[in-house]
Amino acid sequence: MRRLLIILVLLLPLLGLMGAAGTSQVTISLTTSVPELLVHGFLSDITSTSILSTRSITDAFNEDGAEIIYAIRTNVPIPLKVTTTIRPFELEAGSVEIGIAQVLINGNPATIDPITGSFQIVSQPPASGGTTLRTPYVFTVKADQTQVQNAPPGNYSSTVEIGIAPET
Repeated sequence: MRRLLIILVLLLPLLGLMGAAGTSQVTISLTTSVPELLVHGFLSDITSTSILSTRSITDAFNEDGAEIIYAIRTNVPIPLKVTTTIRPFELEAGSVEIGIAQVLINGNPATIDPITGSFQIVSQPPASGGTTLRTPYVFTVKADQTQVQNAPPGNYSSTVEIGIAPET
């Protein structure tokens, strides 16, 4: 009997805990956030939605110029300013340069910043909510055709650098 009494004394508190655990309520709070997304780059054509980080255009000396389609996908509702710096075409095996005669943004002449030497591609107002592919911009780079006609044969290349920043 004494053993039974000891066993009951030891089990009684455990049974009490089990009962409390069965009737207690537990709560967990789940929190998260949506990270900012900003992707910009090039489209293979105006109907594409896949943004490429690099692109190569092989007929950049044609009289109509090299057409570059630029797009931004973001969920950040802030105005953005996009600028580009375009280096002259350089002969790969020499020191000959062919200048940039004109840059067009959606068919309109772009103006060069006299201080930075860059062109403003676009100043976009904020997008409203969600991840959106903002309206693509087509900019055309035209080489100086007189210099092209007088240039020695060879492979030429130019680099187009695009920067994006909040509009201030």
